[in-house]
Amino acid sequence: MTDLIDTKAIAEMIGCCRRHTTARVVTRHDFPKPVVNLSQKTRRWRRSDVERYLAKKR
Repeated sequence: MTDLIDTKAIAEMIGCCRRHTTARVVTRHDFPKPVVNLSQKTRRWRRSDVERYLAKKR
């Protein structure tokens, strides 16, 4: 399993569509910043950062 995940993987983790994840989740001020941010379509986050964030929100 790779440590870096994209928006699609985040959407699958939270159980919603990629479009919602892009528009409403990863743009939140408290969401972890991407470690790779080349463009809106080429962003990657550390899986551990996203999992930690989601655990706090539940």
